[in-house]
Amino acid sequence: MKDFPKWMLALAGINLLPVLLSPLYLFGGLPLCQGTSGLSYLLFYVLTQLAWVAPLALFFASLDFYRRGFEAVGIALALAGCLISAGGAWMVLA
Repeated sequence: MKDFPKWMLALAGINLLPVLLSPLYLFGGLPLCQGTSGLSYLLFYVLTQLAWVAPLALFFASLDFYRRGFEAVGIALALAGCLISAGGAWMVLA
C-alpha cells in the first residue's frame, strides 16, 4: 500500500462500500427486477447484481493500473466505480 498516495486509496476505497449493501441487492426485492418474461427478469437481475460486483472489480483494476504507471486510467476506473456505486446505492436505498 506504500505504492499509492492516500487520496488514491480513498478514491478507490469508495468502491468497496457496495459490498456492505450486497445483501440488499441479493434479497431486497428491488423494484427494478420486475420483468414480464423470464428472460427479461433474468436480464434485470444480472444487471442489478453488476451494480455491486462491478465496483469491486474496478477497485482492484484501478489500483493495478495505477501501480503499473497508467495513473490516468487508474483514476478514471476509480471514478467510474464511484459512479456505479452511487447509482447502485440510490437504486437500493431509494
